[in-house]
Amino acid sequence: MCTGIKIDYDDGCVMGRTMDYEVPLRYNVIYLPRNFHYADDLMGRPLYSKYKAMGLCFENRNPLKDGVNEHGLIGITNEFTGFNLYSNKINPEKINISSLDYFNYAITNYKTVDELIEDLPNIHISTRNSRGENIICPDFHFMFADPTKRCIVVEPKGKELVYYENPYDVMTNSPNFESHIRRLKKSMDINNLEAFNSAKDLPGGYDPVSRFIKAYYLTKRNVKSRNYKEALSNAYNILSAMALPNGFIRNKKYNYNTYTRYICVYDTKHKLLTVKSDTNPRVYHLGFEDIEEEDKRQEFFLDLEFTTERLK
Repeated sequence: MCTGIKIDYDDGCVMGRTMDYEVPLRYNVIYLPRNFHYADDLMGRPLYSKYKAMGLCFENRNPLKDGVNEHGLIGITNEFTGFNLYSNKINPEKINISSLDYFNYAITNYKTVDELIEDLPNIHISTRNSRGENIICPDFHFMFADPTKRCIVVEPKGKELVYYENPYDVMTNSPNFESHIRRLKKSMDINNLEAFNSAKDLPGGYDPVSRFIKAYYLTKRNVKSRNYKEALSNAYNILSAMALPNGFIRNKKYNYNTYTRYICVYDTKHKLLTVKSDTNPRVYHLGFEDIEEEDKRQEFFLDLEFTTERLK
């Protein structure tokens, strides 16, 4: 259960997300240098990064959950539950990869959304490797944007990856993107948002459909951001309204709470990562110019303790 949004400003855009998760986990920021071996494909061949990238990961492991690269391509992963989404065998004529590693592949190999779309027919995701062994292949879909402000959603459909233009600037979880848009248009006239009674009719639930509608309305009705700092501020305000507090949703399957672990927002123009935890209101930032040893994989950890600062 995660919500992603994009907000434009005059000469760029930001993209952010809530990371909502149902089991205990640790997360941190990692930086991946160029020519870094971050995983192997399903044929056993090494995958190397072409461009520098940084983002959030779980347990200090290489698969990024969201991130930005040195050219300003930004992306996020979200859970996308479905049945038989991926093939169970490799395709020798394509690049065979797990859904767990596809995001790293995209964020470290493409400069733009255009490049990503052009290469999409060459990508094949399988739940088994070349030896027929089951591999970790989560049900994911993805949202990407670049400095041109173009935004797309990439989803599995018919065991292939397809893309949708996303002028709505929102992504949540299942159902598929086209279903979200149909339900959105049934809820309101998207060409006349002034006529929508948000105080009365905006969904209050936290299911994916309700969150999609609510995030869309809040994003499109938000005051215009003139620069990246205003866009970052507006994105954090909207995503905070979408966040789940700890204890609000009890996950019976895992006997644990589903709640928002962190909120992050990335900027395309300045190739900037920003992030805050659920327990500490301070927003941390990291840019590629902050990396001192750019040829080395590096990890960074947030202070999770609640902190305040004395007024001066």
